[in-house]
Amino acid sequence: MPALLLAQPVSAIAAPDIVKQWAPVVCQSDSSDGLAAKQNVFTLVNYDLDWQLNNNWYNLYFYPLAHAMYYSVVESDTHYYLGYYQYYPRHGRGHEHAMTGVLLAVRKLPDNTGALDLLVTYSNGKWKTRDGGRVFLTDGHPVLQLRAGTHAVAAAGKNSRLLRKKNMQVLSAAGSRLGSDHQSGAGYMDYVLLPLTALWERRQDIGQGRVFSRWGYFDSYNAVRVSAPWAWEYRRLNWLMNPGELTLYFTGQPVKACNYLNHPYQAGTGKK
Repeated sequence: MPALLLAQPVSAIAAPDIVKQWAPVVCQSDSSDGLAAKQNVFTLVNYDLDWQLNNNWYNLYFYPLAHAMYYSVVESDTHYYLGYYQYYPRHGRGHEHAMTGVLLAVRKLPDNTGALDLLVTYSNGKWKTRDGGRVFLTDGHPVLQLRAGTHAVAAAGKNSRLLRKKNMQVLSAAGSRLGSDHQSGAGYMDYVLLPLTALWERRQDIGQGRVFSRWGYFDSYNAVRVSAPWAWEYRRLNWLMNPGELTLYFTGQPVKACNYLNHPYQAGTGKK
């Protein structure tokens, strides 16, 4: 019987702890330099110190970038649904903005650790899933591969050797300790974790020269429209609003309403 059906209610642990505990280790191979290399740095939406997003393409010339990853936490009586998001001011195919995401369904265990039931990725409009038991973990952190240029994100398989490849840049959440598996020759870097609520709180900042051009879509002069996680839907199941129901669907279980204990995005996900 699938583990999801056996999950029983377990008491909660602090959100920052669970976020850091499961924060992904990112592997990226990028031989570009200069401006091309800056396009492959996931960073803050307001990296240029303003909330006018239709200048993010142009301002890439003038502002330094720091690696930063947004996160979301939704808790049910049986699971934590942890989202980790990568924002880029430019996409390699020539349009402004790119945002990708990873959703972890972590089943609660009595010892306050957790077991990964499912990993979902979203990039370039494509959804992919991997059973938690087939995800490569290092020191308990799932390993991801990010493609330079397209920013496509993929979960490393159980027997992946990504961390041992030469010229592979490895990034982990600030404060994480890298274990013996991290033997890449390209060096290691940290990224900062920031709550998605910093962006979610501006979801109604809509209009030209503001954060969004319409509900959930970043403002831009470019014809290609890029969306934030609350606009991501699969078969009418919303990434932020219905993470538990998405997990049930992707694992082949009957989809029913989940019992959420902590859900900061449940109210106000609808379009206005």
